[in-house]
Amino acid sequence: MKKYLLLLLVVLNLFQNLNLNAQTKEGETLLDSLQTALKNYDAKRTASNKTTYDKGDTLKVNILNSLSWKLMNTGDYAKAKQNADDALAISEKVDFKKGIANAYNIIGVIYDDQGNYPDALKNYFAALKIREDIGDKKGIGSSYNNIGMVYRNQGNYPEALKNHFASLKIYKEIGYKHGIGSCYINLGIINLEQGNYADALKNNFAALKIEEEIGDKNIIDLTYNNIGLVYDDQGNYPAALKNYFAALKIAQEIGDKKTIAVAENNIGDNYDNQGNYPDALKNYFTALNINKEIGDKHGSATCYINIGKVNTKLKKFTEAKKYLLQGRSLAIEVGSKEYIKQSYICLSELDSATGNWKDAYLHHKLYILYRDSLVNEENTKKIVQAQMQYQFDIKEATTKAEQDKKDAKVGEEEKKQALIRNGFIGGFALVLILAGVSYRSYRRKRKDNVLITKQKKEVEKQKQLVEEKNREITASINYALRIQTAILPSNRIVQQYLENSFIVYKPKDIVAGDFYWMETTEDLVLFAACDCTGHGVPGAMVSVVCHNALNRAVREFGLTKPSAILDKTNELVKENFSKSEDDIKDGMDISLCAYYPKTKTLQWSGANNPLWLFKNNELIETRADKQPIGKSENNKPFTNHEFKLNICDTIYIFSDGFSDQFGGEGEKKLTKKRFRELLLSIQNQTMQQQGNTLDKFITEYRKEMEQTDDILVMGVKIGNR
Repeated sequence: MKKYLLLLLVVLNLFQNLNLNAQTKEGETLLDSLQTALKNYDAKRTASNKTTYDKGDTLKVNILNSLSWKLMNTGDYAKAKQNADDALAISEKVDFKKGIANAYNIIGVIYDDQGNYPDALKNYFAALKIREDIGDKKGIGSSYNNIGMVYRNQGNYPEALKNHFASLKIYKEIGYKHGIGSCYINLGIINLEQGNYADALKNNFAALKIEEEIGDKNIIDLTYNNIGLVYDDQGNYPAALKNYFAALKIAQEIGDKKTIAVAENNIGDNYDNQGNYPDALKNYFTALNINKEIGDKHGSATCYINIGKVNTKLKKFTEAKKYLLQGRSLAIEVGSKEYIKQSYICLSELDSATGNWKDAYLHHKLYILYRDSLVNEENTKKIVQAQMQYQFDIKEATTKAEQDKKDAKVGEEEKKQALIRNGFIGGFALVLILAGVSYRSYRRKRKDNVLITKQKKEVEKQKQLVEEKNREITASINYALRIQTAILPSNRIVQQYLENSFIVYKPKDIVAGDFYWMETTEDLVLFAACDCTGHGVPGAMVSVVCHNALNRAVREFGLTKPSAILDKTNELVKENFSKSEDDIKDGMDISLCAYYPKTKTLQWSGANNPLWLFKNNELIETRADKQPIGKSENNKPFTNHEFKLNICDTIYIFSDGFSDQFGGEGEKKLTKKRFRELLLSIQNQTMQQQGNTLDKFITEYRKEMEQTDDILVMGVKIGNR
């Protein structure tokens, strides 16, 4: 599921100008200093017999607000809220507008962290109104940024972008680097959620550069975390981990519990994606405990859902359901559509794994409902409009500045002309005529420029809409890839049960119709190479149906004999497709093995795709039944074959994609004959080397030619186990 995305709340550095009247002792934290300053201040007021507050007490307001902010960072929301409430009360008594606004803003942050979005918005808007009244531009930028964050958490991306762009515009006007960095971070998160990875990285690296110049570790750790998220989504797990650990190290140094929890959760997600479930759970539980400690319901919801998801993969279904329901409950409580959506897709996967098809269908429909509410045509249009409006405002401001310069230049010219007129009356008339001609020419040129600019803007608008739509489609396909990847057995699992093996898997498009499958029991390893009708998105959709049917045949019906599994899978696939009013003839070719390591016995059955067995220096082919999984004429039961294997015998199963590629001299089809010769020529190599050789060969063979089909080849050498 989505990792925990951390946006940047902006609270101005309230304590930077405070005179704390107390020397910070060695080892004393800023929190200690603020608490000492507050005690000293109250002691002086008591000593002076002062009983009422006046304009001179604004220092106490600033100390209280700063103390509230620091307490909140340690997770002590109760004390933080009390200090902010005290600051608000004193500020209102002495009419200290800036103190009132800052207190409202901090109270908004506290509610925001706890997932209470309505009260968070109420306080943010209260702070914004006061800041606009007193002309506090830095504060206005802070309010817009924080309001945008709440809208993003609620899945309202157009309003989120609108407010973040408003904040960025103000911060750039006043040159406030910390604010600019925070806006870039938040824009990066929204770009990531929309699948726009290039802009997400661009925004986060821009933020990191600014915050490193400032030296603000509180923001640097957050930025490293968000950069890691982008790499994780792109499947670059080492780069993602590097950034997560960098974020975790800094957060631990400064005691930023919220970011520690976020980094731990995302490290867990990274391990989960790589199939390292024990370490994933360890990190998820660490994050969950911290989130509970600081009262972060949003973070807790994320952890519960992630823990449930891993337990589903480990087939601990009771535990999985418990955590997923806890996560969904919290997500609904805080109103996070993103995490409600994720809880439903995970519940659907759990139901499918346990054969509860009715609930699986219901939960999947709810997932689609929430997904479509987060990304729909109207939302996309509004997002594009928000981005275009920001660009337009920036261009308009730049144009105005250039025009002001031109106007100033014209003013200087008129002064010079006035001096000439005083000395040379006769020459002035001529200059005036020339000026009139120049002015008409200037107006005509300006009118032409306006028309050209308008045309350029329209072209740019259409270009942006097309690019945005392409990004949306690509993002959807990339999301489908993540779903399809999730159903494939991880490399760790494959190597655990088939130690001497390789898999060459090269989808033609982003997603594939080919997939490999594995299921294990105590004494049996089932594995298969599957080739569904088509490739790309249509092929991937068929692969999900066929994958579920294989799982059901083994898990629900308890079958282990390959021919029986194929018979039941065939029945289930036809049953699924028969519900449609259309005559669907899609299906699957498959080569399915059942290997018993203790007895070194192999059972095999195939639908159209054969088994190749390298034994006694020969590559022996066992032909499959000439019928697919799915609707076909004259269906008959599949044939079961059994082999007694020896150490170093090698099994090869595959789709037809490898042998059907075109390339080489004359751009000819590779053919199964040449594929067979290639396999015979590499028998002196290890299985890993064989996989690398096949991958390199087919890439070089195709050269510049387009890949014609998905490619899948599995090789397994029998060892001592």
